[in-house]
Amino acid sequence: MTMTPISPILKLHTNQDGNGIHINSLIMKHNGNNYHLYAGTKDTIYIFSESIALYVLTVNPEHGTIGLNAYMSPEPFPINSFYMHSTKEIKDLFGPKWEQLPALDITLNLINYLL
Repeated sequence: MTMTPISPILKLHTNQDGNGIHINSLIMKHNGNNYHLYAGTKDTIYIFSESIALYVLTVNPEHGTIGLNAYMSPEPFPINSFYMHSTKEIKDLFGPKWEQLPALDITLNLINYLL
């Protein structure tokens, strides 16, 4: 199988009350299914498809975080996740020039940590 980058529809669901606007969820729509994504402000989101699996990579160089979530169609929530919470963790695994690596290479490497 080949992992393919995809660009599905992403929808941010919010609600407003007296205290302001609140983010309820970030939903990815793909092939008639909805998936709950976990991403934060200034995260860059990369999405790849391989057979019935979807891999969502979130990268935030400013905060030094990377996350990979694996989804199996049609399950709406990740079946497995891996997070790196610091620039040190990321550099230890990918080297000092990690920000120059293609998202697909990072994803393929992190998949090994999902198993």
